[in-house]
Amino acid sequence: MMVKIIVADDEPTHQEFVATILVRAGHSVIAVGNGKECLRQLEECSTDLVVADIFMPHLDGIQMLTMMRAQGRRIPVIGMTGGMRGVISPFTDIMSRMGACAVLIKPFSGEDLLRAVQRSLEPKANQEG
Repeated sequence: MMVKIIVADDEPTHQEFVATILVRAGHSVIAVGNGKECLRQLEECSTDLVVADIFMPHLDGIQMLTMMRAQGRRIPVIGMTGGMRGVISPFTDIMSRMGACAVLIKPFSGEDLLRAVQRSLEPKANQEG
């Protein structure tokens, strides 16, 4: 099943890493550099999943997820973070409490990413089938 995924990450190397893994797995990917661009893409096209860095300029992952939920968007979200000055857990906890399906700690493997994507899409697949 091809899934439409937006990858939001301000770090080009990591954005490319995530997008490449998802494309190789057969998914359609739109890569953007921040939360504002992600929200704009959500307005323009149907999307099945968002994979977003927590720390980004212009609109971070937590603000972006807050706005998505306020707009009534129930699209699954996977958060990613390398932490900010070594502080990780408060932010992963916030993302999880806000409804992120998973939060991946950088660096993570392609297998970790694909497992998180599969888990994030399972409830949707179960509803449709």
